[in-house]
Amino acid sequence: MNTEHFLAYLDGRQIRWRLTFDQCVDDAGPDPRARLLAVFDALRSCAESHQGLRSFSFTHAVTELAGPQSPIRTTVAATKQALRKRLLELSEATGTPAPDLLAEQLLLLYEGAITSHALGTMSDAAGKAHATARQLIAAASPLPQDAFLIGPDAPLP
Repeated sequence: MNTEHFLAYLDGRQIRWRLTFDQCVDDAGPDPRARLLAVFDALRSCAESHQGLRSFSFTHAVTELAGPQSPIRTTVAATKQALRKRLLELSEATGTPAPDLLAEQLLLLYEGAITSHALGTMSDAAGKAHATARQLIAAASPLPQDAFLIGPDAPLP
């Protein structure tokens, strides 16, 4: 395997993901909870696209192709840290008293949805992650829950 070519592939995937995510955040409007939920809007968008949800390639790259000091591992770790940082910034904007915890819970949910989708072990993993993220965000935010929980795509009681 040519490491430079694979790093270029990962960089392209990351750029496409970032563009989708940024667009979803912009489309979410001013509600900070909806802006945080946008990571799962982007996840669903990718899962439903003709290319499908392929972020699993980052995890696969680390587990199968990269040793501890590999530039591939460094690139993938930096990508995951950038997502965590963005989730933290968006979590802080919701006014939650524990933004670190919320960001990490959402990151775990995000990673689990990608793995479940990639392995085919759960139908509509991205949709289920979206509904779960909405509930986590609502529970963590001091803002009134009603409008957020009954918004579009809200989970049914």
